Amino acid sequence: MKFDFCTVTWGDWHTGVFLNVNLPSLLAEGNLPAFAKEHDVRYRIFTSTRDKAIIQAHPAYKQAAEIVPFKFIDCPLENVENPIGMHHALWNRSVGDARKAKRKILFVPPDVIWSRDGFGNIAKRFSEGKIAVFMTYVRVLSETCVPAVQSTYGHHGSAVLDISSRDLVNMAFEHIHPLSLAYVRHSANFPIHPEFILWPVKGEGYLMRVLVREMFAYDPNLIDLNRNALPAHTLDPDDVHFITDSDELFALSLAPLQKDLEWIIKPQRLDPIRLASWWLTYDSPANDLSAAQYFHVHHLEMTADKWRRVDQESDVLMSRLKGTREILRIISQTIGSEYEIVRQLAFTLLGTAKWVRLARNLPPSTLLVPRDEACVRWLAGGGRHIVTEKSQRPLWNLFLEHTVPGRLILREGQDMTLETANGGHRKLTWQNRQKGNGSTIAGPHMVPAGSIFLKDESELMPLIDGIPARVVTRRIGPHVLVEVDSVLPGAEHATTDPGGIS
Repeated sequence: MKFDFCTVTWGDWHTGVFLNVNLPSLLAEGNLPAFAKEHDVRYRIFTSTRDKAIIQAHPAYKQAAEIVPFKFIDCPLENVENPIGMHHALWNRSVGDARKAKRKILFVPPDVIWSRDGFGNIAKRFSEGKIAVFMTYVRVLSETCVPAVQSTYGHHGSAVLDISSRDLVNMAFEHIHPLSLAYVRHSANFPIHPEFILWPVKGEGYLMRVLVREMFAYDPNLIDLNRNALPAHTLDPDDVHFITDSDELFALSLAPLQKDLEWIIKPQRLDPIRLASWWLTYDSPANDLSAAQYFHVHHLEMTADKWRRVDQESDVLMSRLKGTREILRIISQTIGSEYEIVRQLAFTLLGTAKWVRLARNLPPSTLLVPRDEACVRWLAGGGRHIVTEKSQRPLWNLFLEHTVPGRLILREGQDMTLETANGGHRKLTWQNRQKGNGSTIAGPHMVPAGSIFLKDESELMPLIDGIPARVVTRRIGPHVLVEVDSVLPGAEHATTDPGGIS
């Protein structure tokens, strides 16, 4: 198979760690040499003219160039105002180049130290038919870790750093960055960017659960990315591989002490609602697949019972986070002032464990969402007690009465009986929309679920439970949201001219 390895580097610090520890760790027999024996590799480096000369003069580069061909792409990077933005722009360019050349791509960040044999294992996974391989890192202090690695594993006259996975995990524990420790489940300074969560396993290592996982090695001809550089569509679990055992591949992400410390300056505990909201910001159809993985970082043999208990403990939190995220996804789609009461009711239920459990496993469903006009009538007609009761069961049942399992495809003129999630029924019927003088009434619009067109005129008026309804359906992730005028029980509905509903 044909692969592009891609590194973006410039400046003294990044280029220095790339040449002194990153590239030397790639030179271990089980890494770049093993990968190049199994697949066709071209190594592309995006850098400045100045740094290109420095790289080409280094012994590690000269040795690597005997293994695979290198290509330098000169970029004016000396005075970049937005380094992160430039980095992503160049990665996007490399993805486009790989796609045109029908090659797979593997990103090699310059500030990483790799364990031996890792890249050989990646090469095998692609030979087995995988289209993507995902992995993760542990951040360490560059000020102490780089000299420790060089003094412990460097050999005079050789550019190669050959480090076993477990030795590298030991290095991670000795030089772990304060930011990494802040990601521990019960940290008092949990980071504002909750990319992952750590659980310590006494004496043996850490369990990591990730919320989002950026691309590492994949086929850009088969996987598209969204604006956050995450998979834009669902991935078949059989087509991808997650490196979840540090014995297969482990990597240290180097960072200075002051790097991103503003993420943890403010004391705060892990808050499920805040975290779920962040997760939606970095949404991807592949996130749940990543979040389901157990990443085991260990420097000793794993005691099965110890790790199983921690795995199960993490499942409880991950399940809650997923359910909370889906509730927020629904709430985020009830936009506009006409849904203020519905949002308030939804936020009331957000703290209900039962709803969160349902939401995490909710199959594709249709949600009937009343507008405030209907909610006000319902509250005035006796519904207020449901909101004021200490028990949330009545409010929970109300939610179930508005959830129809399955994706509802509405067809104009076709009556339907809708079975709700609590076993109830709602009837969708249609009536002629002409006034007494025979003129057609311009009225409600309807978009059948999954379509992209809007019917502006219709001779039929939809009725739900006999009440004229404005019906507009839209997608919310795997679900369908149906906005209606009146589907709340127990309210006195005034008889209105169907033409007044829009």
